[in-house]
Amino acid sequence: MRIGILGGTFNPPHMGHINAALSAMKGIPLDKVIFIPTGKPPHKELAEGSATTAQRLEMTRLAAENIGAEVSDIEILREGRSYTVDTLKELKKQFPEDELWLIMGTDMFLSLETWRAPETIFSLAKTAVIPRDNDDIGKLSDFGEHLRKKYGAEFRVLDTEVIEISSTELREELNCGEAIEFLPGQVYNYIVENQLYGVSGSDGF
Repeated sequence: MRIGILGGTFNPPHMGHINAALSAMKGIPLDKVIFIPTGKPPHKELAEGSATTAQRLEMTRLAAENIGAEVSDIEILREGRSYTVDTLKELKKQFPEDELWLIMGTDMFLSLETWRAPETIFSLAKTAVIPRDNDDIGKLSDFGEHLRKKYGAEFRVLDTEVIEISSTELREELNCGEAIEFLPGQVYNYIVENQLYGVSGSDGF
């Protein structure tokens, strides 16, 4: 079985995440996708005014339901910083006979060599890359070949239409009553009910 792993702070989860998961499901193809909200990110702190860990987990569950994906809390339950290599080791114990695929965007893929134990990451999982636009494809393919030669990495750059939105931009625009179309309906209603990111409790569908 081929299992896609989509990690992130999901603060909040949005249609860009959904699109990435669906693109990998179709393009690899994958048998299932697991969304994994980060507990304590290794390279950054969560922004001021962020949802709580429990709220991010619940929003991720609501988003994943839209496409029949699963959600794991293994990084949230882990104490300290959440490193991808540790997550993959745990998942490999759970799914020893299955093929793991990390799903990520351009910037994350190009920074992979700076992550903790990249050689171990590449031994445990293959990589499905979502390009930001067509101009990225050549650069991603060249970098992937570098990783293949150096680490034996296996990767695939997916041909997909990208949804241009980041969680940071989304939080700012939600505070102004905009960008609702970038959220699954259940996630937006949860944000309204809990008055997250400056959204009023009277703004729901």
